[in-house]
Amino acid sequence: MKINKRDFLNLKVLLEEKTITQGKFINKKIIEGLKLNGSVCDGKKSAKVRYINLLKAENIFIFLKNSSFNIESIEDIDRYIDEVYDNKPSRDTIQKWHNNGKAVDSKSLRGLYISSLNSVNIKVNNELVTIIPNSGIGYFLFYTQKVGLDKDTIVVGIENYQVVWFAKKYQEFFQSSKILFVVINPYMLEWIKSIENEYIHFGDYDLAGISIYLDKIIPRLLKSKKYSMFIPENIEELIQKHGDTQLYKQQIESKHLTVKDKKIESLIKIIDKYKKGIEQEGLYLLCKNHK
Repeated sequence: MKINKRDFLNLKVLLEEKTITQGKFINKKIIEGLKLNGSVCDGKKSAKVRYINLLKAENIFIFLKNSSFNIESIEDIDRYIDEVYDNKPSRDTIQKWHNNGKAVDSKSLRGLYISSLNSVNIKVNNELVTIIPNSGIGYFLFYTQKVGLDKDTIVVGIENYQVVWFAKKYQEFFQSSKILFVVINPYMLEWIKSIENEYIHFGDYDLAGISIYLDKIIPRLLKSKKYSMFIPENIEELIQKHGDTQLYKQQIESKHLTVKDKKIESLIKIIDKYKKGIEQEGLYLLCKNHK
């Protein structure tokens, strides 16, 4: 999660004043993430102005930690702004404030980030391990470990780490009790080549998200006998009311996609119709309120 100086100052105002207008945040994903982990709730609103109210201050710092920031207090926010934004930071200073400096490139963080809706048994190096869902907690399996699944366990690929940390919030979307959420990353893309399990893609509802499924996921499902993309029944309403036009404009290069799946073809038509898309973050809140 990218957070600039202005949005850190907005978080500070929220913590001190207990409320703030949503429009002040440059990165709207921050608001979605705070709602998702119970930090804030919707406050008063008018035709032009909407507020969010503070629910749990401690959850904001959990959100920051999960977004790779070593920030645990308002004073830390002030120090971070001073050391990182208001001065030229050294590599050591940056590493001091960030808990996953180069997560994408680091071999130490290569592996599977997973969670589940209910208790699910998997095998790690042929030893039985039970994945237990807990709010704010996920599991990381190092890339050297051999991971085995029961045949009836469904693998759900996700683009957003929030789904790992708060998996139970998505219970209503999936009928099977044996769901294993797995974050899509370079190692995961290699791992799915070996699975025979059913795969469901739970990504962003925009052209780039569809492209990831079509071009990066499906070609790697060499052994899986069944795969699909999860699309909410009310996706047109969600895109029409809450879609982001900037997503569409930024992804125009992905417009010409080769699609054989009728449901995905319909989704693309809806995206083109409204020239909008919706990222996975916040989908739970939207679907919950607008069924």
